[in-house]
Amino acid sequence: MPRSHPAVIGALIGIVMGCTSRAAAEPWKACAFNGQVIGCRDVDAADGSLTIQWQDGLAMTYQLMGEAFPYATLRDSLGGVWRREVLVQGNAVLTHTANGNRIVVPLR
Repeated sequence: MPRSHPAVIGALIGIVMGCTSRAAAEPWKACAFNGQVIGCRDVDAADGSLTIQWQDGLAMTYQLMGEAFPYATLRDSLGGVWRREVLVQGNAVLTHTANGNRIVVPLR
């Protein structure tokens, strides 16, 4: 079993602990990671950042790097770069620019 770096574990704990209470109050949405449906809650902050809290207990924050609606470039707290597209119906699709991982967050 691979060992996790202590800094990564600490960062993930900080991210999970830093999720806002608003996110905890919202119902779980039927989000998807690489086609696998997983419940999530999302919070958009005033600074353009996005936090996704997954039902399995993980969470990640994405900082806004640049925006040209309906697209935005985000950097996750582990350094990965994502391209976010907001679709006409309000759903968001995040695609990791290096490995193609894909997150779909429905509007509701």
